[in-house]
Amino acid sequence: MATTQGSPASEKLFARKSSGLVRAASTTDASLVNVYVATFPIMVSFLLSIVLPFYGGANLYLTLLIGAVAALPILITYAVASSIMRRSGGDYVFISRLLHPAVGFAANFVLVAFQVVFLTSAGYYFCLWCLAPLSRLIGVYAGSAGLINFANTLLQPLSIFIVSEIFVLGFGALFVARSTRSILKIFRYTLPLSLIGLLAFAIGLLMHSTATLHTNFDHYIQGASGVKHATAVAAASAKANGFSLVPFSLAATVLAITWPSFSLPYYLGSAYFAGEVRSGRRVQLLAGPVTALIGVAGSLILLALSLGQLGSGFLGSIAAADPGRLGLGGAPTYMEVAAGSSGNIVLGVLILIGFGSWLIPTVPMSLLIMTRCILGWSMDRVAPDALSRVSGRTNSPYVAVIVVTAVSAVISWFWAYTSVFTVVVGAFGQVITLGIGCLAASLIPWKQRDLYQTSPIAGYLGRLPRLTIIALLGALGALLIAINFARDPSSGVSVQASPVMFWVSVGMFPAGVALYYLSGAIRRHQGIDLSLAFREIPPE
Repeated sequence: MATTQGSPASEKLFARKSSGLVRAASTTDASLVNVYVATFPIMVSFLLSIVLPFYGGANLYLTLLIGAVAALPILITYAVASSIMRRSGGDYVFISRLLHPAVGFAANFVLVAFQVVFLTSAGYYFCLWCLAPLSRLIGVYAGSAGLINFANTLLQPLSIFIVSEIFVLGFGALFVARSTRSILKIFRYTLPLSLIGLLAFAIGLLMHSTATLHTNFDHYIQGASGVKHATAVAAASAKANGFSLVPFSLAATVLAITWPSFSLPYYLGSAYFAGEVRSGRRVQLLAGPVTALIGVAGSLILLALSLGQLGSGFLGSIAAADPGRLGLGGAPTYMEVAAGSSGNIVLGVLILIGFGSWLIPTVPMSLLIMTRCILGWSMDRVAPDALSRVSGRTNSPYVAVIVVTAVSAVISWFWAYTSVFTVVVGAFGQVITLGIGCLAASLIPWKQRDLYQTSPIAGYLGRLPRLTIIALLGALGALLIAINFARDPSSGVSVQASPVMFWVSVGMFPAGVALYYLSGAIRRHQGIDLSLAFREIPPE
């Protein structure tokens, strides 16, 4: 311990002796948060709409499995580290205590900064993938030109911005007004919709032959835009755009790991509010790695259903074709294709509502993660003390919530009116943070030996601790994923194709280090030594 409890110096270590948070989350809550962090049906959408048409020769199943192998050691490492150091802030706590405070803050700062990008994407994709297709589908079956036209209105920047603001401001207000326990119930309420949507998707595809599904899709597009023989039109347009099914390519399969990797390494959201999770030391392993394996299994099933019933050529053509040739404002997702191909309005509506339900919880999930990280900074006095204020009524860090909500409300404009962001842009900086977190966690058995003995995988392989081996594999996995992002011209952060976003993302880390030392200078002027706090584990 750096100081004796109750001494004058100890009063300057932390903003106060306890965080004010309570253990409101169960194992189920933690698992559901992780499910909606990674949103595997959304990941499958990118595999089918980007990898299938534009990564010629890539095997989608193998791409997914390689991505899972790279991600699993990261997930196990974070599960173990957060079970040992059960505090809000996740990797901020163990990086700052085991590597260096400046590195811990910078890495976590980057994660939070790009988490804002992920949060604000929800409204954008909710319009494109749920609201507009739902309006179009109902309009086709109801014979309503008004609803079909409204679908196009929902694709306009103003509509996207309004929906995004409703998401951000609505959930921000909910976080301020209600308890964490109440917020966590959102995930339980959403899960039935998500599962019903997946069931409707399976039924809608399995109840028809491939030929019938294609015919139903033709009728759906004709009703939506007046374009006849949509399957043939899409095939011709896709061929003109260079799409064709080619033999297997290992190089394309590996390059395509970009797209599952914006999802698979992130079944670890519960690590960032570990101090609020009840139950035993194995909770994080159940909530993280085990949930991820379930997500991978679900993804494989969705791929098998989509490719097996609709066909690779058909789905690839729809994704590669010019949407204007089909009379649409954008390429339909595999879920909209399934909804239209089902030939049944009830199944179609359930499919699209279920798909949209995977997006709604991403907003409270991101708010939960970001505010807990910011609270951790404030508890250590790196950020202003006000950010660690927790409401006595709701047990929520309400000041941090207000700040994050305000920033997110501004960032939403960029999703609606510009093409600056992609989901991979946000994932690139975050996966670097995960790699740094794994390096820090590899030191736990050496620097925190007593804590390591309480971990769910305590033990050694020869002379090396199991955690150290797994954590180093996690760091290697994160490195390989980051390199893949940097070399993939379609990632949005490629060194060659997108140098500005690449260097902005990388530059966030030294910016975080600079902010830490600026904060240290300010605190020294106030008579506070920041380094003292990092000699101890933060208070609960």
